[in-house]
Amino acid sequence: MKGPFSADFRWVTLPEGPHGPIRLTEAQAAVFEALWSFKGEPRTAEQVMRRAGLDSAKPIDVFKVKTRDKGKPEAEGPLVAYRALVQVVQGRPGLYSMPCAAALSPVQA
Repeated sequence: MKGPFSADFRWVTLPEGPHGPIRLTEAQAAVFEALWSFKGEPRTAEQVMRRAGLDSAKPIDVFKVKTRDKGKPEAEGPLVAYRALVQVVQGRPGLYSMPCAAALSPVQA
């Protein structure tokens, strides 16, 4: 198990939150998997997106909720997970990390 993620990163479960298991799109799963692979170390948006194999400029781009989907838990859940798990490194705009990936020792990961 990879922290709050399923083995394929297509599901995430937050310890606190009303959403229960949150289903992710392929692109969202790829962003989380890329961030996880950096083991909590800050990386640029370009590094994260390249590792994820995506063309978007920033990780948040694949989590945006379309206007027609506002208020729908299945659409907003991934954004809630992103905001809970991903940090923009203070004082260094454009650097992203996922601290929960560093919290696990290699034996647990």
